[in-house]
Amino acid sequence: MSRSRPTQRTFAATLWLLVGLGTGCGAIGEGLETQAMPVGSQSEARLASGPYEFESADFRLVDGSRPSMGNGDFAGTDERVLEVTVWSPVGRDDGAPLLVYGHGFTGNRREMIFLLEHLASHGYIVAGLDFPLTTGAAPGGPNVADLSSQPGDMRFVLDALLSGEGALARFAEDIDPERIAFAGLSYGGLTTTLLAFHPREADPRIKAAVSIAGPTQMFSAAYFARGGPPFLMIAGTEDAMVPFELNAAPVPALVAGAGLVTIAGGTHLGFVDFARTAFRFSHNSDATACAGISRFADAETDPEHDPFALLGGPESGIDFEAWVLPCQAGGEFGLAIRPERQQAITSLAARAFLDSLFAEEPAARAEADRYLRETLPHELPGADYTTSP
Repeated sequence: MSRSRPTQRTFAATLWLLVGLGTGCGAIGEGLETQAMPVGSQSEARLASGPYEFESADFRLVDGSRPSMGNGDFAGTDERVLEVTVWSPVGRDDGAPLLVYGHGFTGNRREMIFLLEHLASHGYIVAGLDFPLTTGAAPGGPNVADLSSQPGDMRFVLDALLSGEGALARFAEDIDPERIAFAGLSYGGLTTTLLAFHPREADPRIKAAVSIAGPTQMFSAAYFARGGPPFLMIAGTEDAMVPFELNAAPVPALVAGAGLVTIAGGTHLGFVDFARTAFRFSHNSDATACAGISRFADAETDPEHDPFALLGGPESGIDFEAWVLPCQAGGEFGLAIRPERQQAITSLAARAFLDSLFAEEPAARAEADRYLRETLPHELPGADYTTSP
């Protein structure tokens, strides 16, 4: 079925403009702790940096077992090149929990550095990767058609971290293989959901999964019925790119045991680090993106390539025709909250969820779970937590 909507290239060009806008704005990784929390509250204490200094290192990994498809003026190759950054706590002498992070469309591995560095300061080893053909710097331009290759990219990075061989060998002995989580923003969140629940792509090594504003509307109840690891969705009610009511809101009813953190007034771009400066006083950051998409949109009907074709159709619980592309759901742009508050809530919720599963002491796990379920919504109006029945 053909649908009249912006092409993939239009969407990529618009989001790339926004990513480019943010690269020079403000000091990356700073500012969250200036976001006012109730004085003396648990939220104020939990948002503070943790006890660990951390270091970061960049790596280039090459997966020679899988190709990169041709893309525009890029002819394609018989390998996939993955740019990876690992943040690791200094002085931790026991097995640390690991988080592997996947970015959103046109994004990069540092787009949520406020969260990644927060986790590293609290003792997590964090690995972020650039997907070869959906990052903003992709050869030939970002292309959503490569989505089906992204689960393999995240899995390859995990393999490299655990194998004790190659460029990432030094981290293997520092990782607790029983405390592994995947997380991602937008399409990275969708990729995480594939790795958690897909009948073929699911990775049993994953013990927790976090999707931040990730699309889910193409997944049926049957897709999640097979079960998977503990799952948390974090989303904003004013998200125009991945509409809340179509994607995040149904999660508690669809996914057994899942949790949903709802951020009233949260937007899609509000999760990205640069939004703290680029959209600090914006009515709604997504309005800027949607205006660009509308301005550059082709007038013709474009039958969109199905990026899920290689992942299976209805037999896998995936319905591509149910997918509404960004800015196509209609409605007005509501007033957004400040991006730094949205990001503070995201850091608090994500770490509480992970700590509730991975903290070393039972009392610490229970305290983190209680904070997520009860304290965070109580202390921070506009943040809500819902679980499946």
